[in-house]
Amino acid sequence: MKKTLLAAALLAGFATAGVAQAETSVTLYGILDTGYGYQNYKYDGNSADVTAKSSGLRDGTVNGNRFGLKGSEDLGDGLRAIFQLEQGFTMGDGEAASTKAFHRQAFVGLSSDNWGTFTMGRQYSAGVDTFLVPNGYNLGDADKIFGSTGLSEGTRVDNSFKYVTPDLSGFKGILMYGTDNDGGTTVGRNTDGSSFADRGSRVSVGALYANGPIGVGASYDRQSQTATGNDAATSWQINGSYDFEVVKLGLAYGQDRHGKMGWNGSGKGIVGKDMVKAINAANTKLPLNAKGEDFALPNDFKSNNYHVGLSAPLAGGVLYAGWNYSTSNLDDSDKWSDSADNISTYQLNYVYPLSKRTSLYTYASYAKNIGYVRDLKGTEAGVGLNHKF
Repeated sequence: MKKTLLAAALLAGFATAGVAQAETSVTLYGILDTGYGYQNYKYDGNSADVTAKSSGLRDGTVNGNRFGLKGSEDLGDGLRAIFQLEQGFTMGDGEAASTKAFHRQAFVGLSSDNWGTFTMGRQYSAGVDTFLVPNGYNLGDADKIFGSTGLSEGTRVDNSFKYVTPDLSGFKGILMYGTDNDGGTTVGRNTDGSSFADRGSRVSVGALYANGPIGVGASYDRQSQTATGNDAATSWQINGSYDFEVVKLGLAYGQDRHGKMGWNGSGKGIVGKDMVKAINAANTKLPLNAKGEDFALPNDFKSNNYHVGLSAPLAGGVLYAGWNYSTSNLDDSDKWSDSADNISTYQLNYVYPLSKRTSLYTYASYAKNIGYVRDLKGTEAGVGLNHKF
């Protein structure tokens, strides 16, 4: 009897030790971001006068609204199983931002302190992970001119395998491959500006170094476009920042070829498809894509993109000033000709923390030649509240 009780106690001890070793944690998290905003867009080219004004509740300015689950299980010897599921939504009406159950992120994998992290699923490209410079919001965001750096459909890669090296004194490398078996999911933009469902393979590589006041990042993305027969779209960027304590300076340069992956700065993306159609009716040199919802980019499209950002502590918060600029070949005579021009965007914003998780913000922006459309201008301003949980 005593031996039976002793054996049971030992077995219970081993079971308890096993549970303690394989620790599991799951975290519910999210961001709530909303406030008041005003937008005014105007196109006065080609003797036209097309305007669109709106004001009211705006959300997702500093961060897109979201909730998610992330977790890990300790497998021993520094190895962990990890996962993340994240969905976005709008605060004004509570609707999901996508028909996907977890459209922002959905992946599972393994992570090791010594060997790095390997994950599989729907994940951000290297362009997102390596863009380290001070940046703005909405019209003032660098994703209005850069491809592959914005948090859009084109930079969330379905059916992807991603490897991130361990942190080596501030250095990390990123390698991602997305298969071409996409199951009909919209993940990007054709070179004519339309969305496409059956994409080819996606390659995304990048590197970053962040140590002390210095931050440097670079990435290269290549998206084949088998559904359209067009050339593969490519995008690369390099950026760097230095924190002088009094002010932090950030600079970035990049190029897009045969389209703009993950671009949030198209006509439809900013002014909406109705205004795009009205501008096209006034200026037929600005061709629409097959769906008639956005301006078409030709197969031989190319652009050069620039970003300058400055941030500085002020009265307990952070003040930001930024300028984004992009040139393209759309002004060639065989493309949009004199209906195209270079994009310029400017922004000032200020963020004041009420706590570690809650901040107030205000911003003002101006953009000229939105989406490379000459004489399409935009202004915006707003205030809001950002809360993380």
